[in-house]
Amino acid sequence: MKRNIKFSNMLSSGIAMLLSLATGFLCGFAIMDYTVKLSGGLFQNLLVLLSGLLLLALAYLLQVIIHEAGHLVFGLISGYEFVSFRIGSFMLAKGNNGKLSLKRYFLAGTAGQCLLAPPDFEEDGYLPVGLYNMGGVLLNAISAMFFFWAYYLSGKTVILPMLFLCLGIVGFSQALINGLPLELSGVPTDGRNALSLGKDEQALRAFWIQLKINQLSSLGRRYRDMPEDWFRLSGDETHSGPLTAALAVFRSNRLMDMQLLQEAEQLINRIMEDESLPGLYRSLLRVDSLFLQALRAQAQQPDKSLEKFMKAMKNFPSVLRTRYALALSGNDGQSAASIKARMESLKDSYPFSGELESEQELLELAEKTLKTPD
Repeated sequence: MKRNIKFSNMLSSGIAMLLSLATGFLCGFAIMDYTVKLSGGLFQNLLVLLSGLLLLALAYLLQVIIHEAGHLVFGLISGYEFVSFRIGSFMLAKGNNGKLSLKRYFLAGTAGQCLLAPPDFEEDGYLPVGLYNMGGVLLNAISAMFFFWAYYLSGKTVILPMLFLCLGIVGFSQALINGLPLELSGVPTDGRNALSLGKDEQALRAFWIQLKINQLSSLGRRYRDMPEDWFRLSGDETHSGPLTAALAVFRSNRLMDMQLLQEAEQLINRIMEDESLPGLYRSLLRVDSLFLQALRAQAQQPDKSLEKFMKAMKNFPSVLRTRYALALSGNDGQSAASIKARMESLKDSYPFSGELESEQELLELAEKTLKTPD
């Protein structure tokens, strides 16, 4: 089983890498072709080449926006309600007052994310998930065809044909990468989520609960204050795909929020036994496990892979409170003070105020447990 999962992850990474390399090669070939056709001086050729590379970066950014806009448009059509729209670390979120505000949030392995609140289940258990889930892939593919057509009509100018061609190539590539059932950088693709949703009712319920949890979190609610029924486990969540596995992770988050730390650690250890757990969840659970060990003064420094993840998520609240506990357990008061200040600086920009409040309480618990008297 373990060998099969490792092979599947390697295959996913290999497919994504090949598609990315093919995208880069095709765009690079197009840029070089335009550079050669101009037959200008060295400076002019370098300028065209640099412009082409910038256009490639712009094409990728625009296709990320198009992808997330696809989730938004098709989700709204399906009866969902807007919650947040994120590109990179910049998030536009709807607050308690119904007004939109700009926040900062970064999730490793994702270039953007559009989250909506789902409609209620109908009496027959039906939930419209197809268009919302695959909307990004659809809009990437549709836009790619449009940009190839625009390239054909763009004439003999330099900048627009290169931009349209890069947008078409990148759009087609993103449609393939996100549409295939893969796990990339620890995050399941839209295609993999769609496959999970099509398998059983349990995955559909898990998907609905995740979106509802996110909606209430964006309104400042804490895990401990959400319906207990959402976090009740049947026992096989960690072996039923990424969507149902998330329920077990949310359950551990709730236990951490309630400061039922022994129960949280037991559940985390059980969840971590599942080799099919998506990498992002695994890394976040390892951060929590490290924190719990630090409270007992038994923690080792994070290994290379976890350290890389924690650096990528350096301003994530659970990472900061774990760094804080590690600093205190290592008697590094200066680092601890700096980390605490960074946590406090998130108050105005972090989109989930309830989660931040919970993490602040865990940080204070670490301070009471580990800080030596002066």
